[in-house]
Amino acid sequence: MAEQQIQRVFIPPSDGTGPDAADPAAPLSPARITGVAAGFMTAKALFVAAEVGLFAAIPAEGATAPAIAERCRIPVRSARALADLLVPTGLLEHDGERYRNAPDTEAFLAERGPLDMRPMLTYWDLVSYSAWSRASTAFRTRQGVRGDLTEEQVQAYEASVALVTAETAVDLAKTFDFSPHRRVLDVGGGIGTFAKPLLGAYPHLTATLLDLPEVVAVAREKVAADAFADRLDLVSADAFVDPLPDGHDVVIVANFLHLFSPERNLELLARLREAVTPDGRLLLVDWWRDAAAPHPATRLGGGEFLIISGGDTYEASDAQQWLDATGWRLVEHQPLAAPAGLIVAAPA
Repeated sequence: MAEQQIQRVFIPPSDGTGPDAADPAAPLSPARITGVAAGFMTAKALFVAAEVGLFAAIPAEGATAPAIAERCRIPVRSARALADLLVPTGLLEHDGERYRNAPDTEAFLAERGPLDMRPMLTYWDLVSYSAWSRASTAFRTRQGVRGDLTEEQVQAYEASVALVTAETAVDLAKTFDFSPHRRVLDVGGGIGTFAKPLLGAYPHLTATLLDLPEVVAVAREKVAADAFADRLDLVSADAFVDPLPDGHDVVIVANFLHLFSPERNLELLARLREAVTPDGRLLLVDWWRDAAAPHPATRLGGGEFLIISGGDTYEASDAQQWLDATGWRLVEHQPLAAPAGLIVAAPA
């Protein structure tokens, strides 16, 4: 009987350029499976590194583990272990004894670049990481498993959402003509990420931001000092249960439908139909999923929104069916910053 070759579990994966890459007879390796399965360790190392300021502690010329440890106030062996975990991801480079930030790390994680991605990492660390430990239940039942958030977690969540959707909010203010309208209702408006650009671009507009009490408490602090604070009302309410403010001729539902099941979205759209003025408009802004070529964000979102509250990333055709069933008619569908899109509807 031929002796069976024993596979090594921990083996560096091929980069696609070595001699084995072009050899169909080369033995298969479990390296990719091991790498994906151990991804939670790498993710947690990234969260900790961002928390202790490891990337900011590395200057352009690089830094040794002892230097990083001193600046981050952590043990030398911990600094080395964190850095070594992140080198294979490409976020850090290792040259002799020195570690250096990769260009994208320097730009987005070192507190010196054009965009600070740390709020998203903080949210994933404080909120998503533990919730995903119950992913099996979520995927089996299509029910959210995240649970109630602490005040700190609410702040982390809203900061992350604001970071991710800021570009889309600016795009919306430029794409849709709000000049014929007077009063906007922002359902699930968070800390004002969408309301702020609108009020800034259209001085005649007033707006109502509606969200849960714990979110409105955070929003109140964020907008108190803004120049347009007197044109923005903050309303604590559950959009599915409590009475909706009336008298609005534009209703924005941005990055909200993906948090809920189709049945819940039908319920919400029917309620909004009763609240909008006869000549009003409904603006649905979301990560509309392209079934043929899903955007990476919609792939991640499909899992994250399920974990949060039983949601999903939906296709524009799903939204049109919901609109048809709840007294709306589709007016137009326009792309925004990928993967977002704007669906405009009017009362049927």
